[in-house]
Amino acid sequence: MDILFAENSKKDVVELKSETVKDLALNEIIGSIAKNEGENYILRDIFTHIPSDTEDIRYRSEIMKDFLDNEKMTDEISEALNLVKTLKEYGRSMTLSMESDNSLYVLLEQLRELSVYVNVSEDIVNCLKKHDINSRGLKNVLDHMEKIVHDEKFEEAKKDINTLLEDLSVVRGAIVGVNFTADLNVETVSSVEFVPYKIRSKYTIAEIAATVHNAISSPAASNTNGLPPSSGGSYGGTVHVVDPLLVSMTPLMEKHMKRQYKKMKMVMNQYIKLDSTSVTEMFEGLTFYVAMAKFAARIKKTGFEICMPDIRDTEGISMTVKDLYNVRLFLANEKNIVKNDFSFSPKENIFVLTGPNRGGKTIIEQALGIISVMASIGSFVTASSFEGRPFNNILTHFPIDENLTINYGRLGEEAVRIKEIVAESDDKTLILFNETYSTTSAVDGLYLSKDLIRVLKEIGTAVIFNTHIHELVSSLDEINSWEGESSVVSLVMEIKDNVNTFRVKRSIPESKSYARNIAEKYGITYEQMKH
Repeated sequence: MDILFAENSKKDVVELKSETVKDLALNEIIGSIAKNEGENYILRDIFTHIPSDTEDIRYRSEIMKDFLDNEKMTDEISEALNLVKTLKEYGRSMTLSMESDNSLYVLLEQLRELSVYVNVSEDIVNCLKKHDINSRGLKNVLDHMEKIVHDEKFEEAKKDINTLLEDLSVVRGAIVGVNFTADLNVETVSSVEFVPYKIRSKYTIAEIAATVHNAISSPAASNTNGLPPSSGGSYGGTVHVVDPLLVSMTPLMEKHMKRQYKKMKMVMNQYIKLDSTSVTEMFEGLTFYVAMAKFAARIKKTGFEICMPDIRDTEGISMTVKDLYNVRLFLANEKNIVKNDFSFSPKENIFVLTGPNRGGKTIIEQALGIISVMASIGSFVTASSFEGRPFNNILTHFPIDENLTINYGRLGEEAVRIKEIVAESDDKTLILFNETYSTTSAVDGLYLSKDLIRVLKEIGTAVIFNTHIHELVSSLDEINSWEGESSVVSLVMEIKDNVNTFRVKRSIPESKSYARNIAEKYGITYEQMKH
C-alpha cells in the first residue's frame, strides 16, 4: 500500500531544483531530522518531490495529524518499522528460485521472512486498532491489513510457523568439523552433530570476530553455490551477508534434519504466494510520518508552536501564515525567535523586500520557502496557523560562489539562471530572489529588476524580491500600472531606535536609517571614528 498518495492518484510531482534545495538548506534540515542514512535518503526524496495534486497533499496531512496526535502510536509504529525494514531486506527470498533451489538454507530464509511478515502485520493492526485514527489513509491501511490477518491462509501460516519453530527449537547447538585452507577460508565441512544444548566456546570474542570477518571478506563469501544473493535494501539498510560456513554446512544439515527439512519444504511451498509487498510498500511513507512526528515533538518540547496546514482548493495563489519562524533558528538553538505574519493572494503576490544587512531579510525569505515545501509534502509547519494552497514549485536565486561564475561572469551567470527560472514559473510557483543584480550598477540593476518583475507580474507568479536597490520601490506606481492582476508591495525589515526588530512591515525603505544603523553597528560614524 502506498500511503504517500491518495487512492487513484496520478502521483504527479514536481522535483525541486538543486539550487532550491541548497538555498533553503533542506539537506541541513533533513540531516537534523533523520536518525540514519537510510532515513535521510527517504526524507530527501520526499522533501524534493512536491505533489501537484492538492488532494495528495491533503491526504498526507490527514495521516500526519494522526501521528502528531498519537505519540504512543508513533512509538509503536517506529518499533514495527524495524520489522518492516527487515522484511524489505530479505528481498522477497520466498519467491526466488523455489523450484530450482529448495536447500535448507533457502527454506530457513523463507521461514524467517514469513515469520517477520506475520508478526509485523499483526503489530500494525493491533497498533492502529487501539489508537484514535481519523485519516482516510490509516483507516484504509487498517481495513486492508485486518483482511490479511483474518484470512484463513494467514491464520494457517501463523500456526504452521509456530509449529516449525517449536520443532526446530530442540536443536540448540551443533558440533562442526571444518577444514580450512592455508589462509583460513572454509574448504569443507566434514561433519555436523546437532545437540539440544548451546555450545560453550573456548575462544574469546575477539578471536571469533576475527575469524568471521576473514570468512565473510574472503573470495569464498562470494561463492554462494547457487543460493540466492542477499539484499542490502534500497535505503542504506544492513547488508544481509551470505555466510560461507552456513552454505558449506547446508548439505550435512539437510542430511541430519531430514524430518524437519521435509516438513519445512512442504509448509513453505503452501505459502509461496503470500505477498508481503502490502507491508513493505508502506516503508517509505511510515518512515516519513514517524520521523516528522518525532521532529515535531522535539520542537514542541522547547515551547515553539507548530501546526498542520489547512489545505484549501483555491483559484490562484492563496496562502496566509501566522507566527511564521525559520526552523533553522530552532536547530541553531536560538531562544528568542521573532515570528512574523505573511499572506499571498491573487491581488498581492509580489513583494519587494528591503532592509539593513543582517536585519533578517534572508531568514524570513528562506522561512517562507521552507514552510511552503513542508506544507506541500503534507508535513506540519513552523507557524501557529497556515491556510490556503501550498505552491506547486519553489524556485530560488541566491548569490552563488564567485568561483562558479568564471565562464560567464556574475551578471552573465545571473542572466542564464534567471532565464531558466522564468521559463519554469507559472501562477502556482513561488520564486525567492536574494540580492539579484546587486553586483551591477544601480542604474543597470534597476532596469533589469523592473523587466524581471514585469514578466513575472504578467505570469501571475508569487515573488519575494529581496534587494538593496531601493530605487525599485520608487517605481511602484509605474510597475503597478503594468499588466497583471497582482499589485507589487513594498516591505521593509523594521528598525526601532536604531535596533533591528526582525519584523516585517509594509513601508517604503529608509536608506539613510539603514546606512546609519550599519555604520553605528560597526563603529564607522563620523562621531565614533573621531572618538
